[in-house]
Amino acid sequence: MNNSYMGDFSGIRNVGGTIKKVEHTTDPKAGQSLDMTDFLTLMVAMFQNQDIDNAASTSDMMNQMVQMSVVQAITDISSLITESSVMTYAASLVGKDVTVGKVVGGKIEEIYGTVTGTGTLGGQQVIFLGDDCYYLNEIMAVGRLPEEKEETKPGEGESEEGNTEEGSKVNA
Repeated sequence: MNNSYMGDFSGIRNVGGTIKKVEHTTDPKAGQSLDMTDFLTLMVAMFQNQDIDNAASTSDMMNQMVQMSVVQAITDISSLITESSVMTYAASLVGKDVTVGKVVGGKIEEIYGTVTGTGTLGGQQVIFLGDDCYYLNEIMAVGRLPEEKEETKPGEGESEEGNTEEGSKVNA
């Protein structure tokens, strides 16, 4: 079957009226893909600009609509699973101790506390430590981070007694 009607859309301008502009979204892929509305806009443009001697095949268009619907459904399910996984993870932190990192004056301040609840803020999952709210990506560790050790040069601070030629051994 000849699909020449699906050829060049470069001559079509402003077929749906306005151009969509992505603003204020938490979706990192926003504006980078086509959705069902875009597909229908292209289909209407194709019908409006088809050659009368080479009319579009309705069965081909129906197949494409079904395929686009399936892709849209799979995308929606994938998004729901991802959101559900993030919410489940956040909920699993309730009652656990976490270390959160907050940048203050160019340095990371470590905040340690017990997660008292979870929620969403601006479309992103957050946890509550007492009355304060933190994004999940600010969690540095579940539990307390180990204290920072003073850096020593190799050979300094090591005793000769515990070392052998094979290295240090730990008695079990």
